[in-house]
Amino acid sequence: MSISYQCIDALSPYCPCYLAENQSCIICSILRGKDTCDCIWQGSCIYQEYIWNGKRKKEPRKVIEAKIKEKKKVTKNLLVYKVSLSLPLSSIDYSQPGTYVFLRSANSQYYFEVPLCVMDVDEDENTLTFAVQIIGPKTKNLAQEDNTLLLRGPYYNGIFGLKHIKSTKNKKCLLIGGGIGQASLVLVAKALHRGGNDITALLDPGAINYNLAMDYLNSLNAEVRIFNRYDSLFESLLQQVIEDKGIEMVYSGGSDLQHNLVKSAVMRSRRKIALSFSNNAKLCCGEGICGSCEVSIGVEKFKLCKIQTEYQMLGR
Repeated sequence: MSISYQCIDALSPYCPCYLAENQSCIICSILRGKDTCDCIWQGSCIYQEYIWNGKRKKEPRKVIEAKIKEKKKVTKNLLVYKVSLSLPLSSIDYSQPGTYVFLRSANSQYYFEVPLCVMDVDEDENTLTFAVQIIGPKTKNLAQEDNTLLLRGPYYNGIFGLKHIKSTKNKKCLLIGGGIGQASLVLVAKALHRGGNDITALLDPGAINYNLAMDYLNSLNAEVRIFNRYDSLFESLLQQVIEDKGIEMVYSGGSDLQHNLVKSAVMRSRRKIALSFSNNAKLCCGEGICGSCEVSIGVEKFKLCKIQTEYQMLGR
């Protein structure tokens, strides 16, 4: 099965990237080792950018220091950090829905990096907010830091179906957040609110036993309901909200199990509903190099940290 996709970094300040230097570019056939151009890319020529840049990649994302402004232990396994960026770095570069970074404590090695979505951005204070579910050695190490975090980013492929969030205007939207997945709802909700959309949200506290997105959603005048993903009534509640509210766009931030329940409910509605989902791939480098996020579909392999596509096309 062939799928339609784009590279999330194509013609960004980080393109061409490491993949171009290694004949593995996602978009450009010449930078994949072919003799002729047969790409369907409609933007400026990536190969030409590569030539103009001296046949080298653009400057990659750097590791920067971010001072901890606030640190709050919310529950026994949930921590929220607010960090400050120093000029000329700007929080606006991290404000797109689906943005994530790799974080580690100041005195730890690179292999302690944790991929975390940017939960919120304050452009006036130039701060970023992250939620950390404390599970294993990496997050436990991160939780011990009180002064400075090392941050690598921004990366932008934390959501599949990103175009629906950006293009939806004056419609009825449903956001579904489970556990730590609620952290991804905030920037999505803000983007949809700016688009004049009517927002309904279903929140499940999940393993963190806390509804992270509640206060943010209330501030945007969203209608919020609480659910339990493991409750047998969840599917009927989901179906009811979709039908009664006339939902036209759905975002699911949570597990793949939650995603599949949402996908099934939308299919049963038999109406045209735009779908976006959090990217739950195992992210390690963010650059398409390590292979931890790579999946095989038919005879093709896809790097889920790089390709922007529809969740449904991945067959997950």
